[in-house]
Amino acid sequence: MVIRRANENDVPTLNNFLTLLIQDERQYDAGINENFVVTNMYENYIKDESKFILVALEENQIVGYLYGIIKPMDGTYKYKVAKLDALYVDESYRNQGIASSLIEQFKTWTIEQNARKVEVNVWSKNTKAKTLYEKANFKPGSETLILENF
Repeated sequence: MVIRRANENDVPTLNNFLTLLIQDERQYDAGINENFVVTNMYENYIKDESKFILVALEENQIVGYLYGIIKPMDGTYKYKVAKLDALYVDESYRNQGIASSLIEQFKTWTIEQNARKVEVNVWSKNTKAKTLYEKANFKPGSETLILENF
């Protein structure tokens, strides 16, 4: 497996993987549009230094990716905060350590960026993702409560 920063040639695959990620999340929120397709998300992010996109390759084929950012300073924190915003590994390559490797490289990048905290949002019923992040030393922080059907 090779992990590297994404480049412009990777954008169509990144957009496709984000579509698959969002569609996969429908199992946790049926309100997600089943026809939702990402067409132009990552084109402008590749060269932005506050954003970090990694791809994992097997035999020169992208099999997973991670997208994270350094959040803009808004006065809430006295230090930089990073957010792991998207992580996806093709189903046939899961449980091989790819996601963990992507997370470790992201953590290294956040340290280089002088971020003192990394956040990730996980659906409360997504036990696989929660277990993955807990293995990477993430701990529960804030919780989002949702009110539906009002």
